[in-house]
Amino acid sequence: MGKRIITTVLGLPILYIVLKTGGILLSISLFIITIIGLHEFYSSVQRGGYKPIYWAGYIATLVLYAMFTLNENPDAAMSLLPIILLLLLIFWVISYKTVSFQDILVTCFGFMYITLLFFTVMLIDRMNLTHAVWLVFIISWACDSLAYLTGLAIGKHKLSPEISPKKTVEGAVGGMIGSMLGCFIFAYFAMPDYIISITILGLVGSVFSQTGDLTASLIKRKIGIKDFGRLFPGHGGVLDRFDSILFTGPVVYLFLTLWMTKA
Repeated sequence: MGKRIITTVLGLPILYIVLKTGGILLSISLFIITIIGLHEFYSSVQRGGYKPIYWAGYIATLVLYAMFTLNENPDAAMSLLPIILLLLLIFWVISYKTVSFQDILVTCFGFMYITLLFFTVMLIDRMNLTHAVWLVFIISWACDSLAYLTGLAIGKHKLSPEISPKKTVEGAVGGMIGSMLGCFIFAYFAMPDYIISITILGLVGSVFSQTGDLTASLIKRKIGIKDFGRLFPGHGGVLDRFDSILFTGPVVYLFLTLWMTKA
């Protein structure tokens, strides 16, 4: 617990600076986090007997971030990514002829699960909605914190014992309330015109946030590992710390795109 608190205290100021500055600093920071997360995933599944094509995922991620950073039209950058990744995998198969279809699927899954889901944070930052990028982290971490505290205090009924034995139904409900409360407070001060919409987003986002957490736990259980990495003392690796954000980012982006930008 002590290591978790120290890591959080040291990490929050860095996160604040990166999100506050946005732009190129956020792009570089997110790219580094994505590459580390991708490496953690590929290394973990390799222990499970697969042979992911590391360099294909790395290059596709680099191309995505480079194109998005240099291109004013994000849709153009996104549309070329499936083609780029496919060409890289075809080149590998033709050159070496030793990669299995399962390994190709694992490589592509890692790219979609980590790179593309993390990348939605960049898309939110590019939107014309000041402070909106904060919502991804507020929803995820308010939900995670209140779920933990509620489950610790009154948790009795197991939520999904086969996947994560410590999670409870009471904790999940507490996480939803915490996420809504966090979004309400944030919107009250930063985006008062959208306070009702943001609070609703907190509820919806908390469901996906906890689903992201359970998904990461399921992958670790299938592989037979406790943590994806050791980058953050007391927390594990990038994927252990940001697993809920992977699912929250796309939800926030879709919500803002389909609802608030049309208002």
